Amino acid sequence: MNRSAASQEPTSVHDESSQQAPRLRGFAAMSPEDRKRLGSKGGRTAHERGTANKFTPESASVAGRRPHENGTAHKWTSEEAREAGRKGGSALRRRRAAAAASSSQPVGA
Repeated sequence: MNRSAASQEPTSVHDESSQQAPRLRGFAAMSPEDRKRLGSKGGRTAHERGTANKFTPESASVAGRRPHENGTAHKWTSEEAREAGRKGGSALRRRRAAAAASSSQPVGA
């Protein structure tokens, strides 16, 4: 095969250099400050309009009971409960270790 024929062949659609990371959209594309500002604006508007969710202890209790009364609440097997407990415990230990490591670093590091 000569060089001129090779250079005329179409490049693969899956060429590594042509792949780009997907562009972030919506809230993912915003800075944390922008997300906070926009979310705060929505909360204030909801309260002004009277459409904000106002949970009382009584309404929260009713909302928590409803799935159990309807039979749609998740029923945990003993193995699922054990696995959830292990995950929660290991996450707590990781957070505590990370907090201890960050507090033990010197101030200029």
